[in-house]
Amino acid sequence: MVMLPLSPVNIRIDPPVADAGDVLRTLAEILAGSTGLSAQGIAVALQQREMQGSTGIGHGVALPHARVEGANQIAIAALRTAQGIPFAAPDGLDVYIFLAVVVPKAAATAHLETLSALAAKLAVDEVREVLMKTPDPQEFFRLLAGPT
Repeated sequence: MVMLPLSPVNIRIDPPVADAGDVLRTLAEILAGSTGLSAQGIAVALQQREMQGSTGIGHGVALPHARVEGANQIAIAALRTAQGIPFAAPDGLDVYIFLAVVVPKAAATAHLETLSALAAKLAVDEVREVLMKTPDPQEFFRLLAGPT
């Protein structure tokens, strides 16, 4: 099982975001705090990845991710919005749950394993339902970090 490098301090519940750009910038700011990298650099990397194709995976979930120069470890930030954000998800639904992943440039295998672990967790209807309801970053964290 992949250990997910996520902590409650990297989780935001219902921050003031209006669109996909706001979401990516907010996630980048959270990730900058835990990686020591520039928020602007992370935001640009996440936006460039989105331009290659949406990281929306359906069911109201997106996994924005990027391999970033200067990152020395995998970092994850989570954001849940009260109102859905259009994010070009394959099912056409707005996205409410965003999990951003930043990985070192050379960590291709770990990158894929982390995305796969998150996608598997978020594929469970009950997990998504509780993530949508909880106002508590600790509970949000427990759901993502605990066994599926």
